[in-house]
Amino acid sequence: MNPPCLPHGSVYTSCYCEENIYLLCQTFLDDQTLKDSWEIFGVFISNEHKTKAARIERGPIVWDYHVILVLRQRTPNATNQRLGSSEPRGWVYDFDTLLPTPCPWQGELSPMDIACFHKFRVISGEDFIQNFASDRSHMLIDVGVHDAFEGEIEQRNSIYSSPPPAYAPICGPSALERSITNNLMENFVSMVDKGVECRYGMVLDRDEVDSFFREE
Repeated sequence: MNPPCLPHGSVYTSCYCEENIYLLCQTFLDDQTLKDSWEIFGVFISNEHKTKAARIERGPIVWDYHVILVLRQRTPNATNQRLGSSEPRGWVYDFDTLLPTPCPWQGELSPMDIACFHKFRVISGEDFIQNFASDRSHMLIDVGVHDAFEGEIEQRNSIYSSPPPAYAPICGPSALERSITNNLMENFVSMVDKGVECRYGMVLDRDEVDSFFREE
């Protein structure tokens, strides 16, 4: 079964992958025909040290985390099962990749993957939409304003390290009911599951997530 194309006019803001994927997930969840054939997942990629390697046009870089959306076929094609076809079951939607979008889930490990020991927080689309909240404070950096005569820092201002989206910060319905305005880092990016309540989805290593999205 062929996956749906990336919807025309999908919202994208550089450096705000979690919000880009949230909005895409919302679009897919609104399509009942799509939901009948595909399971929808938000996938946060990081590790205990909050580093995630990636390769873009300028070469390898390391981010503290990245977020993608994965569709998993609900019922593998019976003909493919009978013939032992290797048709992919999982399809990746990533606004920041050089690969076509969507592309089939790939299980091969690159040297960068091995170096960073990736972990994956896999969250159902419904839980992601309901519970995610970000006030974008993780994108703020302090900038000192220097006194022109003394050369000393006169005051500190916070600015965004990358321009934020024009729309309001995202707060899912369930998060809003609980007065939660920001749980991005603690409940979604964090890959350490001990001692903190209300984390969502399941944390998988590379082999486990590969099995989850590729096995028939």
